Amino acid sequence: MCKPASMIVKFKNTAVWSEKTDSHSEIISEFGLTETDRLGKASIVPVEIYPDDGDLSRPLDEWGFHIDHAGFVHDVPYWWDQKKAEASCRHALKEWAQIRLKGWRVREAFHPVNPLKRKPKEIDKKEALQLVAQWYSVRDSVGNSVGYSVGHSVGYSVWHSVWHSVWHSVWHSVWHSVRDSVGNSVRHSVWHSVRDSVGYSVEAYIGSLFYGIHEWNGVEGKSPWAPLRKLWLSGYVPSFDGKKWRLHAHRDARVVFEWTKKQVEAAAK
Repeated sequence: MCKPASMIVKFKNTAVWSEKTDSHSEIISEFGLTETDRLGKASIVPVEIYPDDGDLSRPLDEWGFHIDHAGFVHDVPYWWDQKKAEASCRHALKEWAQIRLKGWRVREAFHPVNPLKRKPKEIDKKEALQLVAQWYSVRDSVGNSVGYSVGHSVGYSVWHSVWHSVWHSVWHSVWHSVRDSVGNSVRHSVWHSVRDSVGYSVEAYIGSLFYGIHEWNGVEGKSPWAPLRKLWLSGYVPSFDGKKWRLHAHRDARVVFEWTKKQVEAAAK
């Protein structure tokens, strides 16, 4: 997969890039370029500029310049001058960043919030139920919506960052908490439900990072992730085992509130 920021260097070592994609093949198509000349020799050079650790919140001058031939060795065109090409790409990178790094929380995306490591804000049970009910009403559409709406190279970078940093930690803490709350005979039956519910929450948190997206595929509302984000930033993670909703907080993901499915459904109406 092409990495951000992907560009094509054409004749005279001039960089071109797209406001819509970081796919080299799509950039080539958008600008009507060809990969070889009439003699079958290389006529363009695909390049990428990105921070080595994938953290797009780093200063642009810390991003590395790379030729990308998808793992294959290719000749470069006769006119290729790496110094001039890199200078052109770094100039274009400033414009790329002004457009592609706007409308989302870049710093938070690569340094995501783990709610269980926060001191939870005080919240009464009635308000907590309303937030969980609002979240319940949209959560089933979360996965496809986030993947469809932010599934470009920047989106995948954010997805990987948050999933790697937060998912395992939150999921294991919540599962241990739920496991201690249910009997041995039902632990296996609720495992998938709890895991899915935490996964939906992580996906929704990812979606909430892209505040500049106003139309979400399959989900109504400009900010459908607002209730989950409020809970998340307040130090709470919801879970659902198929019968009961729980709200977890603190490093041990202890249960602070609990409701039946019917109570949450009633509050969501």
